[in-house]
Amino acid sequence: MNSYDTRRHHLVSIVVGAAVALAALLGTAAQADAEPIKESTIKSECKSAGGSYSTVNKQGTRFSTCKYKDNEGNGYVDYYADGEYYSTRPA
Repeated sequence: MNSYDTRRHHLVSIVVGAAVALAALLGTAAQADAEPIKESTIKSECKSAGGSYSTVNKQGTRFSTCKYKDNEGNGYVDYYADGEYYSTRPA
């Protein structure tokens, strides 16, 4: 994954966090309308970023990860549950 994608993931996390906080303040529930990503897409995008893809099925939920390094050599892991992105953390 290149640095643009890394920044995009971080920006999405910040925006989603702000939206959830705002919804909590307003007393309403935030809804995510994003479509799940196909497992094959997660795997191929991870591979194209030079990353290491893994997946496991636990209690009916598929959890997937992509471990990769940005162009500055910093390691990250993207996390997905049933094809829905939910976090990026330093590796």
